[in-house]
Parts: sequence; structure tokens; C-alpha cells
Amino acid sequence: MITLRPLLAIAACLAVSLGVLAPDIASAAGGDRDDDRGREHDDDDREPSGRVMSLDEAMAQAEKRYRARAVHGEEKRKGDRIIYRIRLLDKDGRVFEVSIDAGSGRDR
Repeated sequence: MITLRPLLAIAACLAVSLGVLAPDIASAAGGDRDDDRGREHDDDDREPSGRVMSLDEAMAQAEKRYRARAVHGEEKRKGDRIIYRIRLLDKDGRVFEVSIDAGSGRDR
């Protein structure tokens, strides 16, 4: 009798593997990031220091906040705002996604 748990673990590993490789493929092909040179950001939603957090900082914050491993992160633009979408893998093998505003550091 085949149990469902090993199949779910294999599916989660496959999803994580594809998520980890996808950014390298996208960046090699030029990616889909918007060019932000010369654009102003809304000062009302920035960190108190006035700067915008990096994707690496947002991923580290998400790992700490959710006690999970960040396996993929990408930058999305919503008007003048930068939103980081971060895919996490928890200790039970579940993959989930969170969005973090780069200016405020808050979850969206």
C-alpha cells in the first residue's frame, strides 16, 4: 500500500527545486524586473531611516518571522512601491508565500 506522505514530500521537493532554479533561468534570459532608475519612492512607506530594504534583508526577515527557510524571492512593483514575494519552506515540508513591503518591512 502506498501512503500519501512520501508523495507529498517528493512534490514539495520538486516545487522547491523548480523555485530555486527559476530565478537563475530568468536572470540569464534578462528577467522581468522593471527598470527603476530615476523613479521616486513614496517616503510615507519607507523605513524610519528613509531607505528601502533589500530582497536579501526581506528574505532574512521572513525566515526569522515565520521560522521557515526562504527558497525563492522576487521583486514586484505596484506603482512606486516595491513588494517582495518570498516563498518559504517550513519544517513540515509545506511551501507558502508571503509578501513584504520593501519600504516599511510589513507583511502585505
